[in-house]
Amino acid sequence: PRYPIVLCHGLYGFDKLGPDSLPFLQVHYWKGIKEALERLGAQVIITGVSRTGDIRNRAEAIHRQLELVAAGGSVNLVAHSMGGLDCRYLITHLKPQKYKVKSLTTLCTPHRGSPFMDWCRDQFGVGFLLDEPAYANLTTDYCRKYFNPNTPDSPDVAYFSYGAQAKSIPWVSPLWFTRSVIMDQEGINDGLVSLGSARWGQYVETIDANHWDL
Repeated sequence: PRYPIVLCHGLYGFDKLGPDSLPFLQVHYWKGIKEALERLGAQVIITGVSRTGDIRNRAEAIHRQLELVAAGGSVNLVAHSMGGLDCRYLITHLKPQKYKVKSLTTLCTPHRGSPFMDWCRDQFGVGFLLDEPAYANLTTDYCRKYFNPNTPDSPDVAYFSYGAQAKSIPWVSPLWFTRSVIMDQEGINDGLVSLGSARWGQYVETIDANHWDL
């Protein structure tokens, strides 16, 4: 790859957990992926943001990190789940000057929101009463009526996307219920994001995996 690849995590994500002094105890969000990309000759940058912050604050955190580590250069963004919305906000609204974004590839990002977040809102008030800022940003109403109309793609950036389908999820998995909720509303999904919601820009491929396996 010609430009560094920047990995951006999703809701509840992280760059790494555990002390630097004891690396064998650390858990890495992108474990295996970073190493695979580096074997292909890529320079990899891993960002970390608030696990349940809103899109704007998460995007600003990514932007600040890239102004430090990617100044004067160009990058390709690769984002999982909510990270894709963060990156779209960064590109459109923060308009980086110290670095350039050449492309954004999203992996199972809920570009049109998630019916499961609608269900949580309607049943339990998530996004209102139990408010973590991220929750309200992931409803279908917010994404379709506010975020997408106000966050147009940049003509200077190439947009790619992948979706996933979870063909079989054990009933003991938390994703079994969420998959059924989304299946009733939007059809094939990975347990949290439907294929229709994951499509953005040039759709590359549907992966056989659940949302947490990606």
